[in-house]
Amino acid sequence: MKNKFLILISLPLILGCQNSPQIIKEPWVEKPVSSWPDFALTNEISFTDTTYYDIANAFLVNTGFDTIGVSCKHLFMVFENQLGLTSIDLGNTFNYWKMYPKNHKEKVVAVKRLINKDSNEPIGQFNTLKARDWVIFELQEQNKQLYPLKIRYTPVKNNEIVYAVGWGAKQKNNGKPALIKLQCFKNLGPYFYIRPLNTDPHPAGRSGSPVIDKNGYLVGIVSGQEGNLGVIGGVECLTMMFDKYGIEYNNSSH
Repeated sequence: MKNKFLILISLPLILGCQNSPQIIKEPWVEKPVSSWPDFALTNEISFTDTTYYDIANAFLVNTGFDTIGVSCKHLFMVFENQLGLTSIDLGNTFNYWKMYPKNHKEKVVAVKRLINKDSNEPIGQFNTLKARDWVIFELQEQNKQLYPLKIRYTPVKNNEIVYAVGWGAKQKNNGKPALIKLQCFKNLGPYFYIRPLNTDPHPAGRSGSPVIDKNGYLVGIVSGQEGNLGVIGGVECLTMMFDKYGIEYNNSSH
């Protein structure tokens, strides 16, 4: 009877191990940051009377079926204050939106359209934008010099270490994007709070930077700051938009 009991206890453990998916690290994540592929980008955004150069951060995402462009929705607060836009719609004076690694415009990718355009969605303030701080784009064409990040669909755990990769507003143009080590303080689903674990000499302007886990998978987007805590937009919000706008994605792993 004792042996039978041990077998019954052990069997679920064995089956559980067999059913656990193996997480394969991105091949570049163990290399020096200077050798990482180009996935951290910045934006050039042009309207009829105004062009914004090197504003905020951006990146590309591999959905498993296609590559899309991503940046932060709270950029529309700038457009509201300076251009009079009132909704998540680039309007009639919009010319173009380009993404590229900072100081490397030869590696540019151009936006074809704003996928989550919504003339009925008010821009709002940061306290409302932080729960929906993703703008997603269809691209005109792919650029093989740029690396689209794969998505991790499981939520970030409290105390988990993650990394923001991007440029601060005052960071040198010829420098590589900074790697900022963060610890999840509290995950609220659409966004999570983090504590920075290393000193960031240029914290301003990092909005829109991708946030990756230790295996190199996308887990969020840098959104903003509340007191001593940073705010990261979670992948949960991104996948909700995939569902809303009919974007195919593969969430069978990560």
